[in-house]
Amino acid sequence: MTALLVRKVQSQADVAAFMAAGKRAQSGNSRWIEPLHDEMLKVFDKKRSPMMLENEIQPFVAFLDGQPAGRIVAVVNRAHLEKYRDSCGHFGTIDAIDDRGVFAALLQHAAGFLRAHGLRRMRGPFSLSINHEAGILVKGFDQPHVVRTNHAPPYYGRHIEALGFRKAMDLFAYVCRIAESDFPGRVAKTANRFDSAKEIQTYGLSLTHWPTEFSRVLRLYNDAWKNNWSSIPVSNAEARLIADLTLPVAKPSWIRIAQWRGEDIAVVSQIPDVNEALVGLGGKLWPSGWARLLWRIHGRGTRMTRIPMIGIASRWQGTRIGSMAVSLLLAEAITKARGAGIEETEISWILETNHAMLNLARSLPAYHTRTFRIYEREL
Repeated sequence: MTALLVRKVQSQADVAAFMAAGKRAQSGNSRWIEPLHDEMLKVFDKKRSPMMLENEIQPFVAFLDGQPAGRIVAVVNRAHLEKYRDSCGHFGTIDAIDDRGVFAALLQHAAGFLRAHGLRRMRGPFSLSINHEAGILVKGFDQPHVVRTNHAPPYYGRHIEALGFRKAMDLFAYVCRIAESDFPGRVAKTANRFDSAKEIQTYGLSLTHWPTEFSRVLRLYNDAWKNNWSSIPVSNAEARLIADLTLPVAKPSWIRIAQWRGEDIAVVSQIPDVNEALVGLGGKLWPSGWARLLWRIHGRGTRMTRIPMIGIASRWQGTRIGSMAVSLLLAEAITKARGAGIEETEISWILETNHAMLNLARSLPAYHTRTFRIYEREL
């Protein structure tokens, strides 16, 4: 008879088991790239992590016959509850071996934590919020595990659905093959016929002004996404953490802002696929991992990039100037990718209901490659 135990992550040994559980669960998934251990430790640091300080978060780890077999995090997201007042809690960072009992036990413990905080529904996965990795992979299992997205074997979704969870929303990833795209040329022709386009100026972030300029990106992000489904703002403290984690592997000039008469009105962010550079590092940067990581990104370069952010400031959404601004930025992203020898860029994720952005992605052209599903269930 097997013994199944789920306990709260509280000690250093529990943290080690939490990371080991994820690795064991994904051991049969050849596409999965192990995340950096140091980064995960920073995100879950109860004394310094903005996510941990701003919310009620409890990680759990499951043991089967004494061995780590699964993990999950329950999140009482204060920003979500303040905005929506829907008594909805979140779960995320869920990984488990192919055993429905382990999934059931993990979700049961997460539900119990959320119920104890007076919540009546749970939704996820989010790691640790909708502003980070979101959804369970349900389409595109043969596709690469691109940076800052989730990857999972097919059984994850099957077990979650069998336990009573239903789809709340699907998120799509689209891939553009750079060599096939004539988008920059088409945008240039359109801009030449649009007199107001001459007043749109575009800028890339710089290394020397990274903290200041990153805050501009944050303001644009929070404004552009504020009306999206289940969106929540990124706090200043969380943005600083993201900026610190991103800077060593980012190419600042690939994160671009458009201005109209001095006002920031649109943003497109393109980042190297850091996951390509993490292959073989086992989630560790020491003693030689840092050098290998940085050379693979800034020396050799990656085959793919990801565009995680295409946004128009709320008051410019639905306007010709806003659309022109984001088209110019996206054209620049493709041009920069081509100049760097990039083969493909993934645009992810896009809400299944965001038809304007889906049409823009298709016009590059880009092709639907992966789907991530967000589930929910009443408590």
